[in-house]
Amino acid sequence: MSQPDPTKEKEVHWTVASIALFVIGLLILLPSGLCTALGLTYVFSTLRDGDMSMAMMVVTIGGIPTVLGAALVYAGLKSRRRD
Repeated sequence: MSQPDPTKEKEVHWTVASIALFVIGLLILLPSGLCTALGLTYVFSTLRDGDMSMAMMVVTIGGIPTVLGAALVYAGLKSRRRD
């Protein structure tokens, strides 16, 4: 009986589900991440009196879709089939 070659890398195959998770995750992650980053940049550039309530609102409202999109991208990458 032959042993598998340890130097040979396992091939990674994209399935339909992994492609769908990855693409949907990117479609959520990119716009929400950019919007959150721009919102935080604006809040911190106009911050003069030390009121952080607007920054917390930007992180709360924009952070949830950003984390959801990142989780979908991660799930899409992890659900690829390895042979």
